[in-house]
Amino acid sequence: MKNLGLLFISAALIMLFRPDLFSGLFEPDRTVAPSRELQKIVEPVCRISISQSDSERLAAFYRALADVIVRDEDGIIKSGAEVRLINERAGRLCFEKSGIAGRYPNLAEAIDAVIGYGTGSKYTDGKWEAVSITPANRKGLADALNAVAWACEQ
Repeated sequence: MKNLGLLFISAALIMLFRPDLFSGLFEPDRTVAPSRELQKIVEPVCRISISQSDSERLAAFYRALADVIVRDEDGIIKSGAEVRLINERAGRLCFEKSGIAGRYPNLAEAIDAVIGYGTGSKYTDGKWEAVSITPANRKGLADALNAVAWACEQ
C-alpha cells in the first residue's frame, strides 16, 4: 500500500512538471469559440483548408501568443507593429522547417488583419496604422489571437 501511494505521488509530480510526456493520452486543447463579431473577423482564416496536424500547431502557437500578450502587464510589447513583428519572426522560426510557411496562401494576410482588428488599428494605403498596446486594447488583442487559434481548428 505504501508503494502504491508513492507511485501516485510520483505520477502526479511528473504530470505537474513534465505534462508533455502525457500529451498523447489527452485530446489537444481546443479553443473556446469567440464572440460572433470575432467569428466574422476570422472568417477568412476559417475558409482556408488547413490540415489537422498544421491546424493543431497553428492553434497552439496563437494560443501561446495570446497568453504572452495577456501576461505582458509591464508593457514590454509596446505597439501593434511589434506584435506583427513577433508574429512574423516567431512564426517563421516555428513553422518554416515544418512546411507550414507558404503552404497556405493568404493565411498570413488574414491573420495580420485579425491582429490589426485586435489592436484597433486601421489599414490605410497598404499599411497598418501605428497603435500602442495599452491595458485597454490588450484584452481585445488577446481575444483576437485566441480567435485565430479557434479559426485554425475549424
